[in-house]
Amino acid sequence: MQVRDSEFSRELRQYWPVLAVAFLCFLFAFSAPAFALPFLFPPVMEEFGWTREQVTLLASAKYATGAVFAIVVGRFIDVIGVRAALLVISALGGLALVSFLWTPNLAVYYLSGVLLGIAAPGTMVAVKVLISRSFHASQGTAMAVAMLGASVGSMLVPIVFSALIGSYGWRMASALLSLGIWFVAMPLLFFGTRDPSYRASLARSETRALAAEARSATLGVLIGRPEFWLIGIAVLLAGFVDQAFIQHQVLYLDIDLGMEAAAVAAGVSAIGAVGIVGRIVVGGVFDRWSARGVSAMYVLLSGSCLVALAAFNPWAFAAFVVLRAVGHSAVMLDTTVLTKHTFGLANIGVLLGVYTAMVNVGFALGPWVVARMYDASGSYTGAFLLCALLALVAGAILLPLRPSYWLRMREIQGTSGAGTRVQG
Repeated sequence: MQVRDSEFSRELRQYWPVLAVAFLCFLFAFSAPAFALPFLFPPVMEEFGWTREQVTLLASAKYATGAVFAIVVGRFIDVIGVRAALLVISALGGLALVSFLWTPNLAVYYLSGVLLGIAAPGTMVAVKVLISRSFHASQGTAMAVAMLGASVGSMLVPIVFSALIGSYGWRMASALLSLGIWFVAMPLLFFGTRDPSYRASLARSETRALAAEARSATLGVLIGRPEFWLIGIAVLLAGFVDQAFIQHQVLYLDIDLGMEAAAVAAGVSAIGAVGIVGRIVVGGVFDRWSARGVSAMYVLLSGSCLVALAAFNPWAFAAFVVLRAVGHSAVMLDTTVLTKHTFGLANIGVLLGVYTAMVNVGFALGPWVVARMYDASGSYTGAFLLCALLALVAGAILLPLRPSYWLRMREIQGTSGAGTRVQG
C-alpha cells in the first residue's frame, strides 16, 4: 500500500539519529556483556576446575536477575526516561566486566553475573521503548536496524575477546572489553540523545480515536487477556532455546566436535555477520506479517536445533550458521513487535519489562537445563531435540494471536490515504 510505504520511509528519514544512538548502545553496552560469556567458560573451567554446570550457571544467574530487573526497569523508564536509565544500566555492565579482575570463587563469579543481569536486559528494554515511541509503521525494521549493533557486536566480540584472552588472560580481557562502554556508549548517551515524547509520538502517528483506544486499557485489563499469556509463553520458550545454544555452542563446537578455537570463533562471528542481513529481513517479515511472521521464524529456530546435530559436516555447519542467525534475530525482535502490535503504546514500558522478564526466565533456564542434560547423558543430542520441540511449540502458540493494534493502525493508514492509495 503506497500510503503505508510513504509513512514507513518518512519515519526512517526523520528519526535516523534515534537509530544511530540505539545501534551504538547495542554495539557497546549490550554486546560486550552479552556475547563474551561463552568464551569465558573454557579458561574459567581450566583455572578453577569447576564443572560445566557450575561455569554456565553464570549465564543463569545473569538471566534470572534480568527476569526480575526487567519488570522494574520498565516502570523506571516510564518515570525517569530512557536516557537516564540507559546511563545507569551501561555503567553497571561496565563494572561487571571489570569485576572479573578480582574473581576468587563461585560466589563472586555469580555476583558478576547478577550485575550483567541488570545490564543486558535493561539495555534491551530501554532501547525497545526508545524505538517503539519513535517508530510505528516501520517499527520492526527500525528495531532490526538498531539491533544491527548487536549483530556487529556478536561478530566482533568473539574474535576480539578470544584474541584478548590469548594475550592477556580472561580476567584482563574482560576488563578491556568494557572500554567501549566507558568511552563510547556512555558519552554518546549523555551528550547525543534526548528522550522521545510519548504524547508527541501519539500525536504524530495516530488519530485521536486510536490514541484514546490505546489508553483505555489498563495494565490489569491487559494481563487478564489471553493474548498477554500467548505472547508471554511463546517468547519464554523461544528465549529458552536461543540462550541454550548461545551459551553452549562454544563448548559444543570446541570440546564435543573438536573444532579449533580459531574456527569456533570464526563460526560464531559468522552467525553475527549473517545476522546483519538476517535482522533486516526478519524485521521486514514482522512489519508485513506480524505474529504470523514471528511464528514462521520460530520454525526456523527449531530447524537450527536439528541441523546442529550434524554440524561436524561443513555443509550442515553452514546451514547451522544461517539458521542460528535468523532464529536469534527473531528472538531479539519478537517481544517489541508482538507487544506493540497487540497492545499499542499504552503501558508499553511496563509491558516490555514484563515480557523481557519472561524472556529472561527462558534465558536462565535454557543453559542450565541443557547443562544438566549433558552432564547426565554425556551428549547434547537429547537437549537439542528438546529445544527443537520447544521452538515449534512457541510458533504454534502464536497462531491464534490477533495483533489488533497493528490491524487497526493499518486500517487507519489505509483510510487516511484512500484518495491516493494503490495496491502493491
